[in-house]
Amino acid sequence: MFLGITPFDIIVIIVIILLVIMLPIILKMRINSSIANYTLQIENMVKESKLKLKKISIEKGSPGNDPTDAIDNFMEFFIVPPVSLDPAGIMDKFESILDLGEEKFQHMTKTIAPNADDEWKSNITMTLKATLGINGVAKMVRHNLELSKKTGNLQILLMLQMGLPMIMRLVKAEYEGVNAFSNENPVGDGIGPLVAGMFMEELSDDELEYFEDVVIGKKMVDGHEITILRAKGPGARVGKIGKTVNRLINEKGIKRLITVDAAQKLEGEETGSVAEGIGVVIGGFGVDKWLIEEQMVKNDLEVDAIIIKMGPEEAMCQMTRKILESSKKALEVLNNSISLSEPGTKIMILGVGNSCGVPNIVKDITKINIKEDIKKGKRGH
Repeated sequence: MFLGITPFDIIVIIVIILLVIMLPIILKMRINSSIANYTLQIENMVKESKLKLKKISIEKGSPGNDPTDAIDNFMEFFIVPPVSLDPAGIMDKFESILDLGEEKFQHMTKTIAPNADDEWKSNITMTLKATLGINGVAKMVRHNLELSKKTGNLQILLMLQMGLPMIMRLVKAEYEGVNAFSNENPVGDGIGPLVAGMFMEELSDDELEYFEDVVIGKKMVDGHEITILRAKGPGARVGKIGKTVNRLINEKGIKRLITVDAAQKLEGEETGSVAEGIGVVIGGFGVDKWLIEEQMVKNDLEVDAIIIKMGPEEAMCQMTRKILESSKKALEVLNNSISLSEPGTKIMILGVGNSCGVPNIVKDITKINIKEDIKKGKRGH
């Protein structure tokens, strides 16, 4: 014993020193391994998504050449948002850039699937967008992983590790969206077009009008002249609805607008619950919403909203039975809302969302191809 320190005390001190030195290294190794595993999962989703995109391009579009190289090259496509230092006119800039981006996507679809019909071209375009989204996430996760290795920065790893569970949740949903779009199956975000299609149940195809990628229906309900708008189906479209809505508001003297759309629920809220409110419920970059809100101010328009609540991953995945059944409740709320209008009021119904797998007129919702309940399937076995 030296200075009152026993050999056991020395061993304990050495162990503590080693732990202080080695613990960050071990922690880094474990986090690196975990993040690397997640990164490989996302990158595999990108590969599988590109394979699905290639498959439907060949099956539906009969390209003359193998589209693999064209698809790989397009994965580097990007859109630069306009400068926002001077906010005046920024929405017009956004609209122009988004229109140019949409033209680029459509041109790419024609390149890899030149002989596909219009509906499948829209499905391929949406599959391409979803694949591009997953690829972008994969690149950012890989970037942060490699950057942390190069710099030895533990903070980058910790921030990435904390965010990855939520990132993976959304990426997996996006990947399921790729499966839905490539098979023309409806997604949760299609609830708006679905309700609008159900509202047009008694109309025939000959009574519908088409303006670019938007379908328009008209009917009388209890003395109210109703104009119904939604993205054209059953291909995957969201529609450039802003300008179409504005044109019809001015042409027909619309005094009330009711928007129907999916909305993000809070954790603990029930999927498929329906709520009413006031305002324009349209997602995306906000261009269509801005266009309609400008008309709302100019024309003293009464704007109401009906939302169907769901999680963000449920909106991107194939539609579930719970969301499908919520369309009945939403339609009932819509009819009640119309009945509260003054007699003779000209009303517009706007079904917002992705029209993939949803026909223009929905006469029987049991024919909508929803996601099978896995639990029920297991019970059946």
